[in-house]
Amino acid sequence: MNSTQNILQAKNIFTENIQTLFTNAENIRIPEYQRAYSWERKQCSQFLDDLLEQRGKRYYLGQFLFEKVDNTLYIIDGQQRLTTTILLLSAIAKIKNKKGKEVSKIQSTYLTDVFRTIGDDQIVFKQITQRHLMSKKDDTDTISQRRLIEAFSYFEQYLLDVDEFTIDAVQQTLEEAVISTFFICSKVEATQVFEYQNNRGKDLSRFEIIKAYLMHQVYIQSENVRQANSIIADIQTAVASTYRYFEVTEGYFTESELLDYSSSLFYSINGNIESIKEKLIHESDKLEWIKGFFENFAGLSLSAKSIVKNKAHIEIANLFLVGNEVKWQLVLLTLFYKGETSGDFYTKILKLLEVLCFKLKLGDYRSDHLPTYAKNYFSGKDGYDIERLYQDIKKATEIGFNWYWNDQDRFKNIIHHYFGNGKWHYDPNTIKFVLWQYENAIRIANKSGALLDKEQYEGYTIEHIKPQNPKEEQYTEDFRNNFLHLAGNLALLTVNQNSKFSNKSFEKKRELFQDTALSSYTEIREKIQWTEQEIAERHQKISAFTKSYFDTAGL
Repeated sequence: MNSTQNILQAKNIFTENIQTLFTNAENIRIPEYQRAYSWERKQCSQFLDDLLEQRGKRYYLGQFLFEKVDNTLYIIDGQQRLTTTILLLSAIAKIKNKKGKEVSKIQSTYLTDVFRTIGDDQIVFKQITQRHLMSKKDDTDTISQRRLIEAFSYFEQYLLDVDEFTIDAVQQTLEEAVISTFFICSKVEATQVFEYQNNRGKDLSRFEIIKAYLMHQVYIQSENVRQANSIIADIQTAVASTYRYFEVTEGYFTESELLDYSSSLFYSINGNIESIKEKLIHESDKLEWIKGFFENFAGLSLSAKSIVKNKAHIEIANLFLVGNEVKWQLVLLTLFYKGETSGDFYTKILKLLEVLCFKLKLGDYRSDHLPTYAKNYFSGKDGYDIERLYQDIKKATEIGFNWYWNDQDRFKNIIHHYFGNGKWHYDPNTIKFVLWQYENAIRIANKSGALLDKEQYEGYTIEHIKPQNPKEEQYTEDFRNNFLHLAGNLALLTVNQNSKFSNKSFEKKRELFQDTALSSYTEIREKIQWTEQEIAERHQKISAFTKSYFDTAGL
């Protein structure tokens, strides 16, 4: 029998249901150091499917672990399921109320302030569940607020399309769902039990696994509970901040990326539990190391938040658009962490990173020395400063990371060769970024402002102006081999537009281009015909622009 089982046998364990839990509880809270609401459509759909499949049978909703402090239950494990339960019950109440059914019992039992989510999201959560008021998703402050709205909307929409019998069945199954509740009265036991719990719906992230392990190690390594609780309080503060930073950086930096970057920069290890355990074994002051681990991770995550807050700056926006062929994020994190985010070297480094990433898209290159440069700069090893960082990145941008990459100036001239000699540019991984910057150059010249939004960029795809598979004409072999896939015959289109344009003749596409918003369409729709000549002329414009845009001579 393991130590976790010993604890669970010794403490208050009850098998009850959701209705009993809420009837008896005075306050149920989510600690601020827990992650915010993270369930998406997939988990919500599975949750609802599980309930529907019961058909009157008893449903086991799982284990819930609480730390009990006076009259308040703090959720250690199970908050995603409990939050989703309230969202679904609220959606049921809304639908029933519309149909003139009695919902006062649902409202008085579940839709109160007994249960509260994390502080940042509580106002939105309360509006949704108690008042059925929802802001537009675009107006939310956090990703978790958007997910709360999406989950409630999904449940509401589903329930609108089913009969009253099904709604009643879902409500009954959920309220009577069997749960095992563990009530623990000390943080040491909470951390020990959580280390072995399985989070239903979404697997525990690497950071959550590491967090549970290290927080429990605090109690093992401490001289007494008072010392441990003091350190745990500091860790919880750091973790709470870290989770809030994750909210801002989602879609730009992943939690796993930040964990790996922090572990690499501060400790030269991988961001996994095995590496953490190995590192901790060799530390003389284990408590200080554990505390420092969380504080350092919070500090680097704050730098990531600052980068995302500056994503409207064109140099940073372009990096997020060009892709992650190399770990430029690590370089940028070190610059923001050290506060060197202005000046000539900083500006040039950002542009060089963009050029380097694009060059690597055009060839089969696997090495990446940026992590080494970033770590040298981060540590200041042997006087390695921002100027030396710039010099190393500039050299890599011009000739590559390995000397043989530039044999006969191959890497140096890779962009010129791609547009000068290549005949196949229909690769969204490369040409999309070129056409986007070509569009921005026209917009900036017209003083209409560059397009910098990452989500907008991701909503575009590539379309052939002269269609790939025409229905009304036959192409010559020369046209197919030398003109069809040239950049001059390619245009940016949203996914919705692409379906309308597909394989239509140029005459019909020309009409459709009248209703599209991009400035670069002007040079397409002003043409009467679209032949080899028009394609070649536009290709030369795009080629000349690209060679100029990625030129590093002035850097």
